[in-house]
Amino acid sequence: METELLDYLRNLRLRVGVMTYKRKEWQIRTFFKWLEKQGRHYSEVKQDDVGLFLSGLVCSRSARQQIAQVIRDFYEFHKIEENPAAGIVFKRDDSRKLPGVPGMAAVDAIITSLKGKDDVLGIRDLLTVELAYGSGLRRDELRKVNIDDIDFEEQTIRVTGKGNKTRIVPLTEKTVRIIRNYLAMRQGVSRGPLLVSFMGRRLSVTGVYSILKGRAGVRPHLLRHACATHMLANGAGIRVIQELLGHKDLTSTRIYTAVEKGRLKEVINSRHPRNNRRQNA
Repeated sequence: METELLDYLRNLRLRVGVMTYKRKEWQIRTFFKWLEKQGRHYSEVKQDDVGLFLSGLVCSRSARQQIAQVIRDFYEFHKIEENPAAGIVFKRDDSRKLPGVPGMAAVDAIITSLKGKDDVLGIRDLLTVELAYGSGLRRDELRKVNIDDIDFEEQTIRVTGKGNKTRIVPLTEKTVRIIRNYLAMRQGVSRGPLLVSFMGRRLSVTGVYSILKGRAGVRPHLLRHACATHMLANGAGIRVIQELLGHKDLTSTRIYTAVEKGRLKEVINSRHPRNNRRQNA
């Protein structure tokens, strides 16, 4: 049984980012540990067994849903004819909310707090925030960025996302200026990793987290959420945000629309042609 699990994990590692892999590895291993305690082989498992396993977990509904998806994915990978997780259905949760997304003023305050530090590490920290917020990059994507991924003329950056898929993302003018300043302080380095430690080595995922949480006071993913939320508030279309964030499925992007529902009446009143007071009824 361990052989089949390792085969699945090797394939998974090629398809997803580092943090997603770690989460899914833990989830599928949790399921296999449960099977071992039950004295069951994965090929004998039925839908009721998966349901029993999920009901015994002490976690949120969304976490159970994620685990069910990982189990389903495992059986699909091994082409098991009767996938015991295929029939597991979760009711739609309309209460899903973004966790503590900082407002525009809060992000401005974070950036302001990092300005004025003229040493190379201070500029690096500011750049990390600008990339996470200005271009919506994930923690692992920030780590992977190389200097030669940057097109200064087009003001874009090539990003390696989940599953090693690449996309071209625009850079803000402020980010481009900070990059130029940062590279000048690194004595004109033109190749290799963009974000480096004081030893000149590529930052790890933990290193990126330490900069954003420890020095900027915000978790990396919240800046990504803030990027999408604030762009939506300023009129960007949901498809544009999907492309920017590198979401494969539009469903992942639609969470941001819930944040702006409070502005719906305001937008309709100000922009819908039937609400134009100059128009005849």
